[in-house]
Amino acid sequence: MENMEMKDLGERKIIEELMRIFGTVVEDDSFYFDAGDSYILITTDVITRRTHIPEAVKPEQAGYFFGALNLSDIAAMGGRPRFFLSAYSVSRDFSMEYFLSFNRGLKYCLDKYSTKLVGGDMKEGYDFTAAGIVIGEVEKDGIMERRNFRPGQVVAVTNNLGYNAAGYYLWKNGEMEGADIMLKIEPRINEGRMLSRLGVRAAMDLSDGVFSAISQIKRQTGTGFRISMDHVPVHPLALEVSRRYSIPIEEISLNFGGEYELIFSVDPDIWDRVRKGMEDNGYMVREIGRTWEGENIIIKDGREAVIDERGYEHFS
Repeated sequence: MENMEMKDLGERKIIEELMRIFGTVVEDDSFYFDAGDSYILITTDVITRRTHIPEAVKPEQAGYFFGALNLSDIAAMGGRPRFFLSAYSVSRDFSMEYFLSFNRGLKYCLDKYSTKLVGGDMKEGYDFTAAGIVIGEVEKDGIMERRNFRPGQVVAVTNNLGYNAAGYYLWKNGEMEGADIMLKIEPRINEGRMLSRLGVRAAMDLSDGVFSAISQIKRQTGTGFRISMDHVPVHPLALEVSRRYSIPIEEISLNFGGEYELIFSVDPDIWDRVRKGMEDNGYMVREIGRTWEGENIIIKDGREAVIDERGYEHFS
């Protein structure tokens, strides 16, 4: 490691090295601990203006995005967010109006999901970096964990996939409205709560894409996935962008980071009840495959291919 740089490893390998140092195993979207009648959930996420926020995006939307991506990890556990802390590193010549507008956007997101800002910190630094911590809670009999993915289950996702990726490709091709689409996300708090109530016990958010998510689950649990491209609910904009720029649709809908939907699994005998319960409450879910004991497989046009561990990864 002595002569290696961050880019030589990538985000997940770096995290593995940190876990070796601290003797900690990171297994879920949020850490949780026993608080008597419930579990307390804690999670954190960070963004930088250079990496995450295109110049065309208004600060209010960037602030909303910052709040939403932090809350998403609570959603993946079936929990409800309660408290938020924010910390900033800001250059001394940074725009005060941008900073205040960013926080107005953050407040709008937190208010929408009944989450209270309770503290934070600020330091002088370079450009603009924002770090968030969310504290939430979940019923002990309702927590959703990655370790509960097991062979023989139905695999499903919330809503259509590929919308944010489509925005990225539009933006990269000079269409500025794509920048707004990239950051237009919602934490699936309500969907996660309802899935938990309906008996779902295995879930993860798709912040790094479907391929990355199932690769992480496979590595942690040994459970493999058979994903049918014909069953994947693809957003209409993703289909349009795929045709316009000749980008494989699985690249846009399954392999791109920045998607904050949920992937989950349930036993086949309760799938219809879960699907109907979600739809009766106004939430879209779609089956995209099954879990099994083999490798991660994508099925497209009747042909099967092994899925490489891909998805978005910082430092790579």
